[in-house]
Amino acid sequence: MPVFADRSSGNSRGLTGMLRKISMRGLRAVVLLTSFVSASVSFAADVKPDVRVLIDISGSMKHNDPSNLRVPALNLLVDLLPEGSRAGVWTFGTYTNELVPHKGVSEQWRQDARARSRDITSSAMFTDIENALERASYDADRPDSNFDRHIILLTDGLVDISESRNERRKRQENNESRDSIQFDLLPKLKKAGYTIHTVALSDNADKDLMLKLAQRTGGLAAVANNAEELMQLFMQALDRTAPSEQVPLENNRFLVDSSINEFTALIFHKPDSQRVFLISPKGERYTSLTHPDNVRWHYESRYDLITVNDPEDGEWLVETEMHPDNRVTVVSDLSLKVSDVPATLFRGLSLDIEASIQEEGETITRPEFLKIVTLQAQQLADSDQVLKSDLMTAKPGEAGVFVTKLGPFNTTGNYRIQVSLDGKTFQRSVSQPVFVQDVVSSKVDYDDANDPTKIFFTKVLPELKASDLTITAEINGLRQRAQLMSQESWSLDLPEMNREQEQRIRAFASGTIQGKAFDVELDPIVIPPLNPEPQVETLEQPGQMDAQPIDDSAPSGSSGGFGQEEDKPKKPMNLLDPNDQPLDSSKPSDANLLWVYLAVALANIALFAGAFWLYKRFVQRRMAARQQARENQRNDDLSL
Repeated sequence: MPVFADRSSGNSRGLTGMLRKISMRGLRAVVLLTSFVSASVSFAADVKPDVRVLIDISGSMKHNDPSNLRVPALNLLVDLLPEGSRAGVWTFGTYTNELVPHKGVSEQWRQDARARSRDITSSAMFTDIENALERASYDADRPDSNFDRHIILLTDGLVDISESRNERRKRQENNESRDSIQFDLLPKLKKAGYTIHTVALSDNADKDLMLKLAQRTGGLAAVANNAEELMQLFMQALDRTAPSEQVPLENNRFLVDSSINEFTALIFHKPDSQRVFLISPKGERYTSLTHPDNVRWHYESRYDLITVNDPEDGEWLVETEMHPDNRVTVVSDLSLKVSDVPATLFRGLSLDIEASIQEEGETITRPEFLKIVTLQAQQLADSDQVLKSDLMTAKPGEAGVFVTKLGPFNTTGNYRIQVSLDGKTFQRSVSQPVFVQDVVSSKVDYDDANDPTKIFFTKVLPELKASDLTITAEINGLRQRAQLMSQESWSLDLPEMNREQEQRIRAFASGTIQGKAFDVELDPIVIPPLNPEPQVETLEQPGQMDAQPIDDSAPSGSSGGFGQEEDKPKKPMNLLDPNDQPLDSSKPSDANLLWVYLAVALANIALFAGAFWLYKRFVQRRMAARQQARENQRNDDLSL
């Protein structure tokens, strides 16, 4: 997979020119930090990414993406794709259509892609993931060593292809398509060298299938809690396909040294925020409307993308509100190769990292240069909190190579592995999104009465030998051991449990992995109660019931862009969890409940109308009877 180690046009300066700069300008250099995406194969530096984006346009997207934020998220990815790469966009639902032609990325291609992104809708009746993958991998049997092929799959649902009205037949046809993806198409795509990155935009998505597609091809799997997170997830997927070097951005300030040929600032903002200003080291203020010829400025409602060629040395300032996803990437003369950072890491294990600074493909070994640089590897949480940090040291016997062992990793979830360079007068960093998970996954098996009967454990780490690992679980205060079923799985019989309460089962794995001792506690296995108590929110203050004015200008169901509901605690974005329990499809959704309420209201109205009609009819008949009685009485009187 790609090693974008030399993306600049100024490589003719060479090492001699660089050393001349060191003596004249105080030792300023730059390292283009990149990471391999492949674990075992080394590619030439001119290998470029080939990115195919698949976007779900099924009707359920009206609920999960009411503001159609798929459009700005796609535009951002289009803007960030490197020149000379190859890309295409397909939309899928009942059918799969090529929205943006699959070809080389150029400025004209970007303009066409932005224009066609407005055609993304939410109108399809079905979700044919199999056909979408087949269409996007149309050239699976024609490998191209010049490109590294990636697929980014965005969906909010399950495999849904059947038009049958018979539920049993419908379920069978959908399962056949799902099995075809797992057992036929996925091995074919893996063999052809495709890396699949999956983004699930709903808890209803088939997270197990998404995880398998990503893990077995070395890709990234993520789930967004809401459509607002799409941009961040698309950026993470792009970081796996086309990693680029960054400079630290602190308080919206960053340092440019003399070896940087170009920098690109990606600045996020709210749709209604004030204009972004870029201020040079000399104090000159640039905007999207007023800037010199060496500045290219692309404005979107949610971000600005600013590229400066041959930038001035010194400290630059971005004058706008701070955003955690803001970044500044650079292109420079030197390169630093970093060993593979896999998309999936495992709890209890460590990651070996190697790095070497190179010039025109040759490792720099000069002591006077290596003496001033410091390399550090870190594990970062979403909030940029440093969880683990290790200095990289010189590898014995290999001049110019730095190594460290980062880990072991203690908790599952989504993180970033970042390698940072400090050269005294210059700083660089590159980060890769990763998912830390357990070496085995678990699944609870239920009987027809919805009572749990077994727990099945399946190995996830390919290098794991099931016979070398013992899995136990703590149930009702007793430790029980799972039985080895095959070289891939274990099973554990469950005793009778109190189904009125949630059951949390602690699980443990111990033994050896690759000849090293291994002993960790796995993620707990949660068995929900049969009849969960309804959650009732109580009001602490009467004033909380006060009516609030309605903003008629806000679109229905819209999240309102960045910054909406800032006071509410945000659920952290999690990568796919194989231990998640399947959703209970028998429970009505919010949309179904709306129809239920409407039907009940109509029935009540009809009942009231019928009762009123019967009452009116009764009164009319009673009055008619009285009138008839009076007439009869009058006739009797006259006859007398």
